[in-house]
Amino acid sequence: MSSSNEFITQLKSLSCITFSGPQAKEYLQGQVTIDVTKMSNDKARLGAHCDFKGKAWSVFTAFLSQDVFHLLMHKSALEKSLAEFKKYGVFSKVEIEDCGDDLYFYGISGSEMLASIKTMFTELPEEHLNIVSNDYGLAICLNISLPRYILVLNLTGKEKLEQLISYNQFTEEGEWDALNILDAIPLVTAETSNEFVPQMLNLQAIGGIDFDKGCYMGQETVARTKFLGRNKRAAYILSRRDTTTSAEIVTGMPLEKQAGDNWRSGGTVLQSAELDGKKLILGVLANDTQTGDVLRLKEVPELQFEVSALPYNID
Repeated sequence: MSSSNEFITQLKSLSCITFSGPQAKEYLQGQVTIDVTKMSNDKARLGAHCDFKGKAWSVFTAFLSQDVFHLLMHKSALEKSLAEFKKYGVFSKVEIEDCGDDLYFYGISGSEMLASIKTMFTELPEEHLNIVSNDYGLAICLNISLPRYILVLNLTGKEKLEQLISYNQFTEEGEWDALNILDAIPLVTAETSNEFVPQMLNLQAIGGIDFDKGCYMGQETVARTKFLGRNKRAAYILSRRDTTTSAEIVTGMPLEKQAGDNWRSGGTVLQSAELDGKKLILGVLANDTQTGDVLRLKEVPELQFEVSALPYNID
């Protein structure tokens, strides 16, 4: 993988649910952790879709385009989330669709690579979650550690991109995953769907929960977790410089924390990737975890990791 963060990759793990119709806004407002009534065409939001107990079915990046709400999420979590949305959507005038086959998703980073798409997006925003859109699609800025972009393109946009950037310039999706881990942007997949309340994923720290909005699915638990201080877990970055071990790290794997000479249950792997010779994990751990704490994979105990500092405050 590149050490310069100059890359473009097709985000094949992403898909999208759309909400349209006269009651789309009203319906979605009662389903997710963010206030969709305040959304605009030039700003995306991170958020979660929860069950009635406040456990997240999915974590998404939401944007509004031509009066249609879009929720980008991991493909493996989409199936369950889509079914839950549709279950309650029958009572509203809303069309809920999986639009993953109609849109194309890319991750792009680095000044040289971004310069190559200037004919598509002449002015790219640098403020976190700001959006620019045109006839090709749109670009969403992610800027926690460094500016990078999610491109959401229609077929015309995809064809234009392929004219500008040759196929052999594309990298594997893992580099994008690694930057998500370093930014501590949480991921929910099928393996971790319906396991964690949003605060265990740090969504309150990255603008993914609006505590002053009205009722929504799971709101009671999310509010109690905040106002009664009941949350005992959070997402943390773990790293290990390692070029010798080929053991696969799988989402949902249990982690153990070192306690003196012993090891005890420590948390769960949300996502893993590798960058510049470092193995990286984003894991849900006890929220009293400190930078420098040591954890290991329960199933591969020789793989030990050290907790790194988060790029934001979770308090």
